[in-house]
Amino acid sequence: MTQIMKRLQYLEFPECSIQALEYLVLTHSSQPGTVIPGFGGHEEEISIEISQNYILFQNRKGKLSAVQELNLLEMLCHSLQTAPEGSRYTIFKVIFGGKPEECKTLLLTSLVSMALSTSCGAVLDCAALWMQEHDCYSKPVCDLSRTLVEDYCILFSDVNPAFQRLPSVSPLFTCNLITAVTTIYPFRDKKTIPPASLLEYLTEWISDDYCLCSESVRLVRIQAHFSCPFPGLVNWCVLGPLVLQCENSNEISVSENTSIVTLSKLHLSVLQSLQAYRSMELSQELFLMSTMLVVAQTLLGHQKQKHPTDKDLIHSAIDRLGQVIQVALETGSLKVERGRSELRKINKLLPHNRLLSMVSRKYAAEPMDVS
Repeated sequence: MTQIMKRLQYLEFPECSIQALEYLVLTHSSQPGTVIPGFGGHEEEISIEISQNYILFQNRKGKLSAVQELNLLEMLCHSLQTAPEGSRYTIFKVIFGGKPEECKTLLLTSLVSMALSTSCGAVLDCAALWMQEHDCYSKPVCDLSRTLVEDYCILFSDVNPAFQRLPSVSPLFTCNLITAVTTIYPFRDKKTIPPASLLEYLTEWISDDYCLCSESVRLVRIQAHFSCPFPGLVNWCVLGPLVLQCENSNEISVSENTSIVTLSKLHLSVLQSLQAYRSMELSQELFLMSTMLVVAQTLLGHQKQKHPTDKDLIHSAIDRLGQVIQVALETGSLKVERGRSELRKINKLLPHNRLLSMVSRKYAAEPMDVS
Protein backbone atom coordinates (compact mmCIF):
# COMPACT_ATOMS: atom_id res chain seq x y z
CA MET A 1 0.00 0.00 0.00
CA THR A 2 1.36 3.46 -0.86
CA GLN A 3 2.17 6.14 1.69
CA ILE A 4 -0.88 8.13 0.58
CA MET A 5 -3.33 5.28 1.04
CA LYS A 6 -1.82 4.48 4.45
CA ARG A 7 -2.27 8.07 5.51
CA LEU A 8 -5.82 8.47 4.22
CA GLN A 9 -7.15 5.31 5.87
CA TYR A 10 -6.60 6.82 9.31
CA LEU A 11 -8.36 10.10 8.54
CA GLU A 12 -12.06 10.84 9.05
CA PHE A 13 -14.29 13.03 6.93
CA PRO A 14 -13.73 15.81 5.96
CA GLU A 15 -9.95 15.56 6.42
CA CYS A 16 -9.69 12.45 4.23
CA SER A 17 -11.52 14.15 1.35
CA ILE A 18 -9.48 17.32 1.69
CA GLN A 19 -6.25 15.33 1.50
CA ALA A 20 -7.57 13.17 -1.36
CA LEU A 21 -8.49 16.20 -3.48
CA GLU A 22 -5.16 17.87 -2.76
CA TYR A 23 -3.32 14.77 -3.99
CA LEU A 24 -5.48 14.51 -7.13
CA VAL A 25 -4.87 18.14 -8.02
CA LEU A 26 -1.15 17.88 -7.28
CA THR A 27 -0.72 14.69 -9.29
CA HIS A 28 -2.60 15.72 -12.41
CA SER A 29 -1.27 19.28 -12.37
CA SER A 30 2.38 18.18 -12.31
CA GLN A 31 4.62 18.34 -15.34
CA PRO A 32 5.07 15.07 -17.29
CA GLY A 33 7.75 12.91 -15.79
CA THR A 34 7.40 14.32 -12.31
CA VAL A 35 7.16 11.62 -9.67
CA ILE A 36 4.92 12.37 -6.70
CA PRO A 37 6.13 10.78 -3.45
CA GLY A 38 3.98 7.79 -2.59
CA PHE A 39 2.60 7.16 -6.08
CA GLY A 40 5.41 4.97 -7.36
CA GLY A 41 4.61 5.48 -11.05
CA HIS A 42 0.99 4.19 -10.87
CA GLU A 43 -0.67 7.59 -10.57
CA GLU A 44 -3.80 6.81 -12.58
CA GLU A 45 -4.75 3.61 -10.73
CA ILE A 46 -4.07 5.12 -7.33
CA SER A 47 -5.96 8.30 -8.22
CA ILE A 48 -9.05 6.29 -9.13
CA GLU A 49 -8.81 4.23 -5.93
CA ILE A 50 -8.47 7.38 -3.83
CA SER A 51 -11.46 8.90 -5.58
CA GLN A 52 -13.61 5.81 -5.04
CA ASN A 53 -12.76 5.54 -1.35
CA TYR A 54 -12.50 9.14 -0.16
CA ILE A 55 -14.62 11.24 -2.54
CA LEU A 56 -17.32 8.89 -3.80
CA PHE A 57 -17.15 6.74 -0.63
CA GLN A 58 -18.13 3.61 -2.51
CA ASN A 59 -16.91 1.36 0.30
CA ARG A 60 -18.38 3.40 3.13
CA LYS A 61 -21.01 1.58 5.23
CA GLY A 62 -23.19 4.63 5.83
CA LYS A 63 -23.98 7.58 3.59
CA LEU A 64 -22.69 11.07 4.24
CA SER A 65 -25.13 13.31 6.02
CA ALA A 66 -26.69 16.23 4.14
CA VAL A 67 -24.29 18.66 5.83
CA GLN A 68 -21.29 16.46 5.05
CA GLU A 69 -22.34 16.13 1.39
CA LEU A 70 -22.70 19.90 1.14
CA ASN A 71 -19.20 20.27 2.58
CA LEU A 72 -17.88 17.75 0.03
CA LEU A 73 -19.53 19.61 -2.85
CA GLU A 74 -17.96 22.88 -1.72
CA MET A 75 -14.55 21.18 -1.61
CA LEU A 76 -15.02 19.78 -5.13
CA CYS A 77 -16.02 23.18 -6.51
CA HIS A 78 -13.05 24.87 -4.85
CA SER A 79 -10.55 22.21 -5.97
CA LEU A 80 -11.61 22.33 -9.63
CA GLN A 81 -11.82 26.11 -9.63
CA THR A 82 -8.31 26.54 -8.24
CA ALA A 83 -6.69 23.73 -10.27
CA PRO A 84 -4.78 24.73 -13.42
CA GLU A 85 -7.20 25.07 -16.32
CA GLY A 86 -5.43 22.45 -18.44
CA SER A 87 -5.77 19.75 -15.78
CA ARG A 88 -9.32 20.37 -14.54
CA TYR A 89 -11.07 17.90 -16.80
CA THR A 90 -8.44 15.23 -16.13
CA ILE A 91 -9.18 15.53 -12.41
CA PHE A 92 -12.92 15.60 -13.12
CA LYS A 93 -12.68 12.40 -15.18
CA VAL A 94 -10.77 10.59 -12.43
CA ILE A 95 -13.76 11.18 -10.15
CA PHE A 96 -16.73 11.01 -12.53
CA GLY A 97 -15.38 9.23 -15.59
CA GLY A 98 -16.02 5.67 -16.68
CA LYS A 99 -19.36 3.91 -16.38
CA PRO A 100 -22.13 6.18 -15.03
CA GLU A 101 -22.71 4.44 -11.69
CA GLU A 102 -25.38 5.69 -9.29
CA CYS A 103 -22.95 6.99 -6.68
CA LYS A 104 -21.21 9.04 -9.36
CA THR A 105 -24.28 10.44 -11.09
CA LEU A 106 -25.99 11.44 -7.83
CA LEU A 107 -22.94 13.33 -6.61
CA LEU A 108 -22.34 14.82 -10.06
CA THR A 109 -25.93 16.06 -10.30
CA SER A 110 -25.66 17.78 -6.93
CA LEU A 111 -22.28 19.23 -7.88
CA VAL A 112 -23.55 20.67 -11.16
CA SER A 113 -26.62 22.14 -9.46
CA MET A 114 -24.42 23.84 -6.89
CA ALA A 115 -22.01 25.05 -9.59
CA LEU A 116 -24.95 26.53 -11.49
CA SER A 117 -26.29 28.34 -8.44
CA THR A 118 -22.84 29.75 -7.59
CA SER A 119 -21.82 30.42 -11.23
CA CYS A 120 -18.78 28.15 -10.96
CA GLY A 121 -17.66 28.02 -14.59
CA ALA A 122 -14.82 25.57 -13.93
CA VAL A 123 -17.21 22.82 -12.84
CA LEU A 124 -19.79 23.60 -15.54
CA ASP A 125 -17.14 23.48 -18.28
CA CYS A 126 -16.01 20.06 -17.05
CA ALA A 127 -19.62 18.86 -16.87
CA ALA A 128 -20.14 20.09 -20.44
CA LEU A 129 -17.30 17.90 -21.72
CA TRP A 130 -18.68 14.97 -19.71
CA MET A 131 -22.06 15.51 -21.39
CA GLN A 132 -20.48 15.43 -24.85
CA GLU A 133 -18.51 12.29 -24.14
CA HIS A 134 -21.63 10.47 -22.91
CA ASP A 135 -23.82 11.94 -25.71
CA CYS A 136 -26.31 14.69 -24.88
CA TYR A 137 -29.17 12.39 -25.93
CA SER A 138 -28.16 9.64 -23.48
CA LYS A 139 -30.05 8.73 -20.32
CA PRO A 140 -27.35 9.90 -17.83
CA VAL A 141 -27.15 13.33 -19.45
CA CYS A 142 -30.92 13.66 -19.80
CA ASP A 143 -31.40 12.61 -16.14
CA LEU A 144 -28.93 15.30 -15.06
CA SER A 145 -30.64 17.92 -17.23
CA ARG A 146 -34.12 16.94 -16.02
CA THR A 147 -33.04 17.50 -12.42
CA LEU A 148 -31.71 20.97 -13.28
CA VAL A 149 -35.00 21.84 -14.97
CA GLU A 150 -36.89 20.69 -11.88
CA ASP A 151 -34.59 22.70 -9.59
CA TYR A 152 -34.54 25.93 -11.57
CA CYS A 153 -37.70 25.99 -13.73
CA ILE A 154 -40.41 23.95 -12.01
CA LEU A 155 -39.93 24.18 -8.23
CA PHE A 156 -39.50 27.97 -8.32
CA SER A 157 -41.64 30.12 -10.58
CA ASP A 158 -39.61 33.33 -10.16
CA VAL A 159 -36.79 34.15 -12.55
CA ASN A 160 -33.53 32.72 -11.24
CA PRO A 161 -30.60 35.11 -11.92
CA ALA A 162 -28.01 32.29 -11.81
CA PHE A 163 -29.90 30.21 -14.38
CA GLN A 164 -30.59 33.30 -16.48
CA ARG A 165 -26.90 34.22 -16.82
CA LEU A 166 -25.76 30.65 -17.47
CA PRO A 167 -24.50 31.32 -21.05
CA SER A 168 -22.09 33.98 -19.78
CA VAL A 169 -20.67 31.54 -17.22
CA SER A 170 -20.33 28.47 -19.47
CA PRO A 171 -21.53 28.74 -23.09
CA LEU A 172 -20.54 25.13 -23.79
CA PHE A 173 -22.56 23.77 -20.90
CA THR A 174 -25.54 25.89 -21.97
CA CYS A 175 -25.33 24.56 -25.53
CA ASN A 176 -25.25 20.95 -24.35
CA LEU A 177 -28.03 21.59 -21.84
CA ILE A 178 -30.26 22.94 -24.64
CA THR A 179 -29.62 19.76 -26.64
CA ALA A 180 -30.56 17.58 -23.67
CA VAL A 181 -33.74 19.44 -22.67
CA THR A 182 -35.05 19.49 -26.23
CA THR A 183 -34.59 15.71 -26.14
CA ILE A 184 -36.50 15.42 -22.87
CA TYR A 185 -39.28 17.73 -24.09
CA PRO A 186 -39.63 17.17 -27.87
CA PHE A 187 -42.91 19.18 -27.99
CA ARG A 188 -44.68 16.61 -30.16
CA ASP A 189 -47.82 16.33 -28.04
CA LYS A 190 -49.37 17.59 -24.82
CA LYS A 191 -47.29 15.18 -22.70
CA THR A 192 -43.97 16.51 -23.99
CA ILE A 193 -44.54 20.27 -23.64
CA PRO A 194 -41.58 21.95 -21.89
CA PRO A 195 -42.14 24.17 -18.85
CA ALA A 196 -43.02 27.72 -19.92
CA SER A 197 -40.15 29.17 -17.89
CA LEU A 198 -37.66 26.86 -19.62
CA LEU A 199 -38.93 28.05 -23.00
CA GLU A 200 -38.45 31.66 -21.87
CA TYR A 201 -34.90 31.00 -20.68
CA LEU A 202 -33.85 29.22 -23.89
CA THR A 203 -35.38 31.88 -26.12
CA GLU A 204 -33.60 34.64 -24.21
CA TRP A 205 -30.27 32.79 -24.29
CA ILE A 206 -30.37 32.14 -28.02
CA SER A 207 -31.69 35.57 -29.01
CA ASP A 208 -28.83 37.17 -27.05
CA ASP A 209 -26.12 35.07 -28.72
CA TYR A 210 -26.70 33.55 -32.15
CA CYS A 211 -23.46 31.54 -31.90
CA LEU A 212 -24.53 29.79 -28.69
CA CYS A 213 -26.12 26.79 -30.43
CA SER A 214 -22.89 26.15 -32.33
CA GLU A 215 -20.64 26.37 -29.28
CA SER A 216 -20.13 22.61 -29.11
CA VAL A 217 -19.08 22.47 -32.76
CA ARG A 218 -16.24 24.90 -32.09
CA LEU A 219 -14.41 22.15 -30.20
CA VAL A 220 -14.68 19.57 -32.96
CA ARG A 221 -10.99 19.96 -33.84
CA ILE A 222 -9.92 18.89 -30.35
CA GLN A 223 -13.01 16.97 -29.18
CA ALA A 224 -14.46 14.36 -31.51
CA HIS A 225 -17.89 14.48 -29.89
CA PHE A 226 -20.20 17.46 -30.30
CA SER A 227 -23.86 18.09 -29.67
CA CYS A 228 -26.30 20.06 -31.77
CA PRO A 229 -29.48 21.57 -30.30
CA PHE A 230 -30.89 22.67 -33.69
CA PRO A 231 -32.96 19.51 -34.45
CA GLY A 232 -34.69 19.71 -31.06
CA LEU A 233 -35.25 23.45 -31.43
CA VAL A 234 -36.87 22.87 -34.85
CA ASN A 235 -39.37 20.57 -33.14
CA TRP A 236 -40.19 23.35 -30.69
CA CYS A 237 -40.56 26.07 -33.32
CA VAL A 238 -42.49 24.03 -35.90
CA LEU A 239 -44.63 21.75 -33.73
CA GLY A 240 -44.92 23.87 -30.58
CA PRO A 241 -47.64 26.33 -31.68
CA LEU A 242 -49.61 23.50 -33.24
CA VAL A 243 -49.49 21.42 -30.05
CA LEU A 244 -50.40 24.35 -27.78
CA GLN A 245 -53.39 25.42 -29.88
CA CYS A 246 -54.72 22.07 -31.03
CA GLU A 247 -54.21 19.85 -28.00
CA ASN A 248 -56.71 21.91 -26.02
CA SER A 249 -60.38 21.68 -26.89
CA ASN A 250 -61.11 24.81 -24.87
CA GLU A 251 -59.77 28.31 -25.43
CA ILE A 252 -56.01 28.55 -24.85
CA SER A 253 -54.83 30.15 -21.62
CA VAL A 254 -52.86 33.36 -21.25
CA SER A 255 -49.67 31.42 -20.45
CA GLU A 256 -50.12 29.23 -23.54
CA ASN A 257 -50.64 32.30 -25.69
CA THR A 258 -47.46 33.81 -24.22
CA SER A 259 -45.60 30.60 -25.09
CA ILE A 260 -46.87 30.79 -28.69
CA VAL A 261 -45.50 34.34 -28.97
CA THR A 262 -42.21 33.19 -27.41
CA LEU A 263 -41.96 30.35 -29.93
CA SER A 264 -42.20 32.89 -32.77
CA LYS A 265 -39.26 34.76 -31.27
CA LEU A 266 -37.38 31.50 -30.84
CA HIS A 267 -38.02 30.55 -34.47
CA LEU A 268 -36.50 33.82 -35.67
CA SER A 269 -33.51 33.31 -33.36
CA VAL A 270 -32.96 29.79 -34.72
CA LEU A 271 -32.91 31.12 -38.30
CA GLN A 272 -30.47 33.85 -37.29
CA SER A 273 -28.34 31.30 -35.46
CA LEU A 274 -28.11 29.24 -38.64
CA GLN A 275 -27.05 32.38 -40.50
CA ALA A 276 -24.40 33.01 -37.84
CA TYR A 277 -23.08 29.46 -38.30
CA ARG A 278 -21.94 30.40 -41.82
CA SER A 279 -19.77 33.22 -40.42
CA MET A 280 -18.06 30.77 -38.06
CA GLU A 281 -16.47 29.00 -41.05
CA LEU A 282 -17.17 25.52 -39.69
CA SER A 283 -17.86 22.64 -42.06
CA GLN A 284 -19.75 20.14 -39.88
CA GLU A 285 -23.27 19.10 -40.85
CA LEU A 286 -25.68 20.08 -38.10
CA PHE A 287 -28.83 18.61 -39.64
CA LEU A 288 -29.83 15.37 -41.24
CA MET A 289 -32.64 15.60 -43.77
CA SER A 290 -34.06 12.48 -42.15
CA THR A 291 -34.64 14.56 -39.00
CA MET A 292 -36.67 17.05 -41.02
CA LEU A 293 -38.60 14.13 -42.53
CA VAL A 294 -39.61 12.98 -39.04
CA VAL A 295 -40.89 16.50 -38.29
CA ALA A 296 -42.87 16.43 -41.54
CA GLN A 297 -44.38 13.05 -40.67
CA THR A 298 -45.40 14.38 -37.24
CA LEU A 299 -47.02 17.37 -38.97
CA LEU A 300 -48.92 15.01 -41.24
CA GLY A 301 -50.17 13.11 -38.22
CA HIS A 302 -51.50 16.33 -36.72
CA GLN A 303 -53.19 17.21 -40.01
CA LYS A 304 -55.10 13.92 -40.10
CA GLN A 305 -56.36 14.43 -36.56
CA LYS A 306 -57.56 18.02 -36.91
CA HIS A 307 -60.65 19.78 -38.22
CA PRO A 308 -60.65 21.90 -41.38
CA THR A 309 -60.40 25.06 -39.26
CA ASP A 310 -56.90 24.02 -38.29
CA LYS A 311 -55.54 24.31 -41.84
CA ASP A 312 -53.95 27.70 -41.13
CA LEU A 313 -52.02 26.22 -38.21
CA ILE A 314 -50.73 23.39 -40.37
CA HIS A 315 -49.64 25.71 -43.18
CA SER A 316 -47.93 28.04 -40.71
CA ALA A 317 -45.99 25.06 -39.33
CA ILE A 318 -45.03 23.95 -42.87
CA ASP A 319 -43.86 27.50 -43.61
CA ARG A 320 -41.56 27.37 -40.61
CA LEU A 321 -40.22 23.96 -41.60
CA GLY A 322 -39.55 25.25 -45.12
CA GLN A 323 -37.74 28.32 -43.76
CA VAL A 324 -35.49 26.19 -41.56
CA ILE A 325 -34.64 23.81 -44.41
CA GLN A 326 -33.95 26.70 -46.80
CA VAL A 327 -31.65 28.58 -44.41
CA ALA A 328 -29.89 25.38 -43.30
CA LEU A 329 -29.18 24.47 -46.92
CA GLU A 330 -27.98 27.96 -47.78
CA THR A 331 -25.59 28.04 -44.83
CA GLY A 332 -24.19 24.57 -45.46
CA SER A 333 -25.35 23.16 -42.14
CA LEU A 334 -27.54 20.65 -44.01
CA LYS A 335 -26.08 18.86 -47.01
CA VAL A 336 -28.69 18.05 -49.62
CA GLU A 337 -26.51 15.44 -51.33
CA ARG A 338 -27.30 13.03 -48.52
CA GLY A 339 -30.99 13.83 -48.34
CA ARG A 340 -32.12 14.65 -51.85
CA SER A 341 -34.76 11.92 -51.95
CA GLU A 342 -35.91 12.75 -48.42
CA LEU A 343 -36.42 16.40 -49.36
CA ARG A 344 -38.57 15.34 -52.31
CA LYS A 345 -40.52 13.07 -49.98
CA ILE A 346 -41.12 15.91 -47.51
CA ASN A 347 -42.48 18.08 -50.32
CA LYS A 348 -44.82 15.35 -51.56
CA LEU A 349 -45.87 14.25 -48.08
CA LEU A 350 -47.18 17.61 -46.87
CA PRO A 351 -49.94 19.87 -48.28
CA HIS A 352 -48.71 22.18 -51.03
CA ASN A 353 -46.52 24.99 -49.74
CA ARG A 354 -44.97 27.53 -52.06
CA LEU A 355 -41.69 27.94 -50.16
CA LEU A 356 -41.18 24.21 -49.62
CA SER A 357 -41.88 23.56 -53.30
CA MET A 358 -39.30 26.17 -54.34
CA VAL A 359 -36.69 24.69 -52.02
CA SER A 360 -37.41 21.19 -53.30
CA ARG A 361 -37.11 22.26 -56.94
CA LYS A 362 -33.82 24.02 -56.26
CA TYR A 363 -32.07 21.42 -54.13
CA ALA A 364 -33.80 18.11 -54.80
CA ALA A 365 -34.10 18.14 -58.58
CA GLU A 366 -32.86 14.97 -60.23
CA PRO A 367 -29.30 15.43 -61.47
CA MET A 368 -28.99 15.60 -65.27
CA ASP A 369 -27.82 12.39 -66.96
CA VAL A 370 -24.76 13.33 -69.00
CA SER A 371 -23.60 9.80 -69.82
